[in-house]
Amino acid sequence: MKVCIIYDTKRGSARQIARWMMEELEDLDNVKAEMKKPSEISDFGHDLFIIGSPIYWEKPMKSVVDFLSSNQNNFKDKKVAIFVVCIAEIFGKGTEKYIKNHYLKPLEEKVSGSLIKSKSFKGWMRKPDCKQEKNVKEWTRGVIKECSF
Repeated sequence: MKVCIIYDTKRGSARQIARWMMEELEDLDNVKAEMKKPSEISDFGHDLFIIGSPIYWEKPMKSVVDFLSSNQNNFKDKKVAIFVVCIAEIFGKGTEKYIKNHYLKPLEEKVSGSLIKSKSFKGWMRKPDCKQEKNVKEWTRGVIKECSF
């Protein structure tokens, strides 16, 4: 299975989460994975795309939204998983609906027919929150399980 993790970042939290995903994918047999930014994508010959964005000013990054908007046709017959990284996770379960409607939904709508899973991960401001590593790797394994190729 060919997997492409597409992400953008400003301060590095989305990049770190993508790296943890790569680590998990590299440990799996029969999975070939790569990480790229939206501007680096020219090949849509992957079986699965995991696409992520940090949240800034209450929105996913414009580069990720624009990438999804301009490539909707390229994802029609592909499996897609979406993730966001946001600080709102610190407020607990009460923010789940807000995160889903305001952060995940704008991305999910761009790949609605191909979406297999989406998730919000707790972000950080300065030092990586290494507690998130376990969550990221578990979610990544779950995404792979959802794919039946």
